[in-house]
Amino acid sequence: MPFLDGSKSGSSAARAAILLVMIALGISACDLITAPLPPNAQPFTPPAVYARWWAMTEACSGRSGDLGAVRWYRVPGSRFTLRGQAVAGYWNSSANRIVLAEDIVEQGDMVRHEMLHALLRRPVHPRSQFLGLCAPLVSCQGICTRDDGTWHVPRSDYVVLPPDSLNVAASAELLPHESDGERWFALEVSVRNAGAHAVLVAAPGDRVTPHTFGYDLRGPSGGIGGGEIESDSSTLFFQPFEIKKWLFEFRVSSDLSEYRITPGSYLVRGDYGRHRSADTTITISP
Repeated sequence: MPFLDGSKSGSSAARAAILLVMIALGISACDLITAPLPPNAQPFTPPAVYARWWAMTEACSGRSGDLGAVRWYRVPGSRFTLRGQAVAGYWNSSANRIVLAEDIVEQGDMVRHEMLHALLRRPVHPRSQFLGLCAPLVSCQGICTRDDGTWHVPRSDYVVLPPDSLNVAASAELLPHESDGERWFALEVSVRNAGAHAVLVAAPGDRVTPHTFGYDLRGPSGGIGGGEIESDSSTLFFQPFEIKKWLFEFRVSSDLSEYRITPGSYLVRGDYGRHRSADTTITISP
């Protein structure tokens, strides 16, 4: 859930409010498998980065499929109404099509969420996939917990500790150009339990919007920052020496926005539960 400098409270608060309403209502279009196309949906050719995202989703899930067989559509805005529900995207099994709100077309974790449905050929959210094997790559934000029930702590010999008891690191990489000339910047945030005991992290943030993984980028045109809001308790539990990761990606562009970054030198850091990693610098080139 990113913010831009100068509009932190308005942008973040509005997006948080929308997300919380969606979670509270159990809104997910993933299981609208026979839904008709929204009237303002337009077909689009997926950008080259989708091939990389598809391969990443194949690798984490252990499933393979034909990206070229998926039909892609987008709808203006950040969400759209489908059968009375407010949604950001869905996969339709009967037509093997993915419909996305325009605002998430470049949001890798949301796109890969629908890709995972297409690879699994299932409209539900198996915990082993969405909150297990592919957890660092696909966004769930409360949606994925409805299908496999409530998560339970797998062992009793754990300790409850604050987020700053974990080791947080950030790895920044300017990726090679995609085949269509676009370029992406990747920031992987990793969190490690360095102890020989299991840890349940005291819920970070506040009780309404508990952040888990987050990022902060500061550069010549200003800064962007944000984080993932996950409602599943499994994201707060670490086995001894366990490492959890999250990948944030941004397209290199001429404008700085929620999922785009302009060329220049940036101070970069990640966080988990607002416990920050050490600062690093990276130069973004077109």
